Amino acid sequence: MKIKAIFISWDLILSVMIAVLFYLLLPNLIDIAFAKDLYGIGISVLSIVFSVYFAALAIIISSGDNEFVKFLEEDENLYSELIFTFKFSLIILFIALIYSILLYIQCSFKISQNIKLQSSVFLVIFTFLFFYGLFASLNATFDSIKYAKYRTKFLLLTKK
Repeated sequence: MKIKAIFISWDLILSVMIAVLFYLLLPNLIDIAFAKDLYGIGISVLSIVFSVYFAALAIIISSGDNEFVKFLEEDENLYSELIFTFKFSLIILFIALIYSILLYIQCSFKISQNIKLQSSVFLVIFTFLFFYGLFASLNATFDSIKYAKYRTKFLLLTKK
């Protein structure tokens, strides 16, 4: 179920569409300085999103008491699904960040060797990972809003 949900999710499909669009619009070789600037932007954005996202995951994991976690698990394994979504999104963000850093280092080295061009395939893969990481984290954020709604529902049920 989880694997199927990943492959038919809007975040993956939209990221693939954006990457394919980049692949079709970019020339085969691109200016390496331009690519390096884009990778640098990716590093900045993904670093911020990754750190904030990691903190949010820690808060969600620590905020649920045992009874609330049990309540969510009884209702279609919602807690496990929420944690899986956050974990998966965190992994995607991490992979995108590492890939951006490696490409930035590669570009810096090639520029020092007076190499002026790079295959656009690197930028297309970066584009896919960058947008997939952002969209997946947005998707998981929507799940955390559902979590908050279930928390309210749980509190109302336990007050009765």
